[in-house]
This record gives sequence, structure tokens and C-alpha cells, in this order.
Amino acid sequence: MTIHELDETDLSILRLLQDNSRLTTKELAQKIHLSTTPTFERQRRLERMGFIKKYVAVLDADRLDRGFVVFCSVSMKQINHDIACRFSELLDGWNEVTECYNTSGDGDYMLKVCVSSMRQYQQFVLDKLGQFEYVSHVRSIFVMDTLKFSYGVPL
Repeated sequence: MTIHELDETDLSILRLLQDNSRLTTKELAQKIHLSTTPTFERQRRLERMGFIKKYVAVLDADRLDRGFVVFCSVSMKQINHDIACRFSELLDGWNEVTECYNTSGDGDYMLKVCVSSMRQYQQFVLDKLGQFEYVSHVRSIFVMDTLKFSYGVPL
């Protein structure tokens, strides 16, 4: 099933849950003007079909002393399937990295790194990222302020 096969009620459910995943089935049903049973069934169908991947709590990085954000472009000396898999496995163990994208252009990967300070970022680069033998270049962009931050997908 693709987005083109979803009706407006399905899209409304996705929009509402994307904004507040803690809505109860009853609250959701009231907002989309359906009874609870069909609302529950639609939500479960959207989950089964993979439109809803999971439900999460959004935490305040500053309050948790992880508000020093760096976008880190990583270039590899060479890249192939095995190297990409090894790098992906390493990423799973690096809790400083909150997002990673395989990119085209100047770098092979773009990492979003959330740490407490410049010193902690330096330690991450030296002790973790720099230890992967295929890394050839790291370019860091330090976030000074966040002007827009959205978790959602435009629908």
C-alpha cells in the first residue's frame, strides 16, 4: 500500500499521531469523527502496513546535557558493501550519533552527533570515529541555534 491508497481519514490519523502519539483511541476517534472500533482498526492497519514505525517520547537535549549538536560529514578512503556494513554496526554502539544518512556529494555519510561539549565531541572523533580505519576525512559543522525542528513527515 502506498500513500496514494490512503484516504483522508487515514491521513488525519497519521497527522494527529505524529503531533501527539499519546492520544488515546477515544481521543483520536473524537478528532476524526469515527467511533473507537474503526479508529482502532485503522490505526493498527497503519502500523501493520509500516506507515507508523514506532511511538517515541521527544526529550529535551539541553536539559539532559546533550545539547551540543554537530553535523559531521564523513568521507571514506574506499567504500563497498562490507565496509558500509561494518560502519553501520559501529554506529549502533555510538549513542552520541542520533541520526546517520548515507549521502552523495562531498561525503559518504552525514552524522548528527549530540554531546555535552566540544571536548566530548573531540573525544568522540578521536576515540570512536577516528578509529575506523576507512575514514579519510571528517568535516564538522557546529550548530549555534535551532530555528526549526520537526519530527514529522509533511502530509
